[in-house]
Amino acid sequence: MTAFSVLDQGPRRAGTGTSELLDEAVRLARHVEALGFSRYWVAEHHAEAAVGISAPEIVIAHLAARTTRLRIGAGGMLLPNHSPLHVAEQFRTLEALHPGRIDLGIGRSTGTGHGPTAALLQRSSLAPDVFNGQLAQLLAFGGHTALPDGHELAAVRAVPTDAPLPEVFLLGGSPASAGTAARLGLGYAYLAAYQDPANAFTALRRYREQFRPAREGARPWAVLTLTVVVGRDDRHAEELAAPWRLALAQHAVGRSAPLLSVEEALGHRPSPAEQAAQRTRPLNDLRSEVVGGPDTVAAKLKAFVAESGADEVMVVANTYDPADRRESYTRLAELAGLAS
Repeated sequence: MTAFSVLDQGPRRAGTGTSELLDEAVRLARHVEALGFSRYWVAEHHAEAAVGISAPEIVIAHLAARTTRLRIGAGGMLLPNHSPLHVAEQFRTLEALHPGRIDLGIGRSTGTGHGPTAALLQRSSLAPDVFNGQLAQLLAFGGHTALPDGHELAAVRAVPTDAPLPEVFLLGGSPASAGTAARLGLGYAYLAAYQDPANAFTALRRYREQFRPAREGARPWAVLTLTVVVGRDDRHAEELAAPWRLALAQHAVGRSAPLLSVEEALGHRPSPAEQAAQRTRPLNDLRSEVVGGPDTVAAKLKAFVAESGADEVMVVANTYDPADRRESYTRLAELAGLAS
């Protein structure tokens, strides 16, 4: 049976403050835990008006303390913004506080399209070889691997030393990142499937074919992330998806704005630049979204899982109204047959 999980990007409505956003995260985490979802990951974004979680490690601690069974993790910690040693210590501490319930997803971006913010956050180059070096340090500080003899950092120890680094997933959006995860024996989460599903299928197949276990008994675990909105019927789902689609179109032309209501989004008259962005990459292309009533979504998910071979589907559902988001996950749990 395919596992289902949640990726919370912290969708922000116009007029919503951080306190309300975090309260809604707790409410959603408790809701999907009761429904039988497996994981709840929070993303890292900066200076983006439509999404509002910038410190996933803190939100993880907050959510883990307010749930009981759900695995809570980062989707992900963006390593170019952080010291590998600090990430190792943060997540070993989280694992000590909540044993067996923490995941560490690692990504290679800054989490923002705002140049000055990216410049302030970014500690190192985004080049793949630099990132791979940082990842090697993180895994060594977490006890997963060892640095070569004589390495200047070989004597560094991440504290607490008696708590392991939690399960590590590499987040990616290309066959190259899939190959890296396979070579290192890590879990792999393809986070750009809502943009390029065909590429996701290729990446997940490569991951399985090239996986080399880093520990005895380890096996590949492939996570496919999809935008999924389940409405009462197809028309209702399309309405619920309209605010996020508009936010993506505005982001594509450099205008970051909070989510508008369904009514405002449906009545929005796109600018010429937004129209051009939609023509370049159709944001409502049903190949890259799973939006519809229960029957429509069930058929599409079945096809995505069969084509990708994913062990787990991680769902993004950025609706304007938090109640609509919870109801979408309820409908998904029902059609997926999750045990509550």
